[in-house]
Amino acid sequence: MSQRGLDLPEGKEDYTLPINAIEPNAFTRKLSNGETQTWNLEGPNKGTWVDAKGNKVPSSNFEFVPPASLKIKKLKKEDSGFYDYIPKNPPPPIDYSDLPPGVDHIDPPEPSGVQVNIG
Repeated sequence: MSQRGLDLPEGKEDYTLPINAIEPNAFTRKLSNGETQTWNLEGPNKGTWVDAKGNKVPSSNFEFVPPASLKIKKLKKEDSGFYDYIPKNPPPPIDYSDLPPGVDHIDPPEPSGVQVNIG
């Protein structure tokens, strides 16, 4: 299965990411340089990107748009990466041993995240 990807011009303003978020607890991004960051919707780091070491990252270029979207105020090349979300209530794991007779698989859900290439 392929993931969705967008090529966007640098400098575009007020771009809302097309993430298929359902009751998000946080947003995640893996930048082109390999760094992973989390945007929390609750707690002490609410409204801020935080890196894998727990350090806050400048985040004034982003804004939460209720109920489940994240907006980039001005697209910058350094914000290129894969954006996704963490649900408040993750679905339970699928028990493949309990499928009805004649069913040998369950199709995976559509991907929720999106690859954003800015430049």
